[in-house]
Amino acid sequence: MRPSPLPEEFSTPGLLTLLELLHFLPDTVAFIKDIQGRYLYGNDTLLRRLRLSDPGALTGKQASDVFPAALGQSYTQQDLVVLTGKTLTEHLELHLYMGGRSGWCLTTKRVLTTPGGQVIGLMGISRDLPVSPSSGSALSEAVTFIHDHYAQPLQIAALAQRTQMSLLTFERQIKRVYGVTPSQLLIRARVEAATRLLQTTDLPVARIAVECGYFDHSAFTRIFRATVGVTPRQYRLLFHQEGLNSGA
Repeated sequence: MRPSPLPEEFSTPGLLTLLELLHFLPDTVAFIKDIQGRYLYGNDTLLRRLRLSDPGALTGKQASDVFPAALGQSYTQQDLVVLTGKTLTEHLELHLYMGGRSGWCLTTKRVLTTPGGQVIGLMGISRDLPVSPSSGSALSEAVTFIHDHYAQPLQIAALAQRTQMSLLTFERQIKRVYGVTPSQLLIRARVEAATRLLQTTDLPVARIAVECGYFDHSAFTRIFRATVGVTPRQYRLLFHQEGLNSGA
């Protein structure tokens, strides 16, 4: 699929060349939106995940038009914050699509401006993260420990000691190998566990928080919403209404 043409103010040679490259990346979603949060461009990866065969079917729509409503509204709210000038850099997110497609990614967004400095929209990318850790090293053993003991009050410094590395070296090596920080790995393991429990049990959200290592219910809700886009209760409702699957 070829991308739809952009409005004239976005059609600079440098940007068009960049989009030509981004359009064919299989593991990265890329998009451009106007100041109302309406899509002007989505690369081939985004279109396929949204099950859209025509790029024009995305143009002019907001996130709530192509994602489950509550998720779309949260994505639009995130866009509006970025449009005020606040940058978003490698934000850990669990993306959920209609039809059950999902996956962890790191999202980065920046505003787009005219040569005179007027904000005209934003551009974002979401880079896929590996589903499973690699094996056969001290780092992988630490990551496995996180996945096996996420319900415990784990300390990153203690995990570093297990690998016989300094905290700084451990954090750098985890980022290099897995693309995320140790704290983000822990959040990912806990949120994946929470989505499974929300899907398969009727446990109260407060109980699920404890089962996933969060003894502060409000902290659990805040972190879940920051990574998934909706609260745990909203996710449970979406799962039953939309047939979502965390893929965890």
